[in-house]
Amino acid sequence: MIDNLTLYKFFLQVAKSGSISSAARQLYVTQPAVSSGIMQLESALNAKLFFRTSRGITLTPEGELLYEYVNSGLSFLEAGEDKLRDISGLNGGLMRIGASDMTLKFFLLDHIESFNSKYPNVKLTVSNNPTPQTIKSLKNGQIDFCVISDPVERDDDVTFVPVRPIRDIVICKNSKRYEHLVNRGVDFEELAKNNTLVMLERGTSTRSYINNFLHEQEAPNKFFEPEIELAQSDLILEFVKRGLGVAFIVEDFAKEAIEAGVISEVKLRNPVPTRKFLLGYLNKIPLSAAAKKFIAEITGG
Repeated sequence: MIDNLTLYKFFLQVAKSGSISSAARQLYVTQPAVSSGIMQLESALNAKLFFRTSRGITLTPEGELLYEYVNSGLSFLEAGEDKLRDISGLNGGLMRIGASDMTLKFFLLDHIESFNSKYPNVKLTVSNNPTPQTIKSLKNGQIDFCVISDPVERDDDVTFVPVRPIRDIVICKNSKRYEHLVNRGVDFEELAKNNTLVMLERGTSTRSYINNFLHEQEAPNKFFEPEIELAQSDLILEFVKRGLGVAFIVEDFAKEAIEAGVISEVKLRNPVPTRKFLLGYLNKIPLSAAAKKFIAEITGG
């Protein structure tokens, strides 16, 4: 195969224009360069490609055969280049996102909607899994980046960028039964006493964060073996609305119900420290143009 693609470009332009001088003008090169290129191509292929006459240049039978392949081949290459330019210009391509329920519902959905309205030709796939599984998918190359919540273990292969603070609170039903827990500082001994505790199941980042905090506070053992463990924060909210216990929950899940007066926040003497939503991507894997743009919009650059 000829290594120099320029020789084929010279050949194609001469065949189309029927003149070396005209081809040189179209290609913005000198006439000797085109003549030399055609001679090199004929020598490399061991075939005469053009008849030179007083009327100009025409293709030989061998040249006509080669012309069909070169014309198609260069057209495909140009189409491929155009497609790549489209992708780089966000007129195509694919972006794969991983997220937990919480980050998707309270953070990512707004950004995805905005991005999709601006760049509708970028195909989006979203994987919705707990944080540990999402990070595993990132490291396995199944997603381009992820948005998860604290805590995460330090990983030299992944860069994590804070994108939004979140707050964990304790909630109860807004009723006479729980009024003694509202509007004053409650310690963990009192919270655990005579109250059913509702928490996310183990293995989630939220449960790990709450457990670490409670260990530091030397909270009663009851917190680490709660009566009710659920897989989703939405279900925790429903249990609390029905007066079935008090629960740790991320404030975003409870905000609407608190504003509606259905539930109340229990004021703790030692509140749970604020944590963050984190955007994570692999350090050594280049991001697509679409992913770069999306991340820039989320992080402000």
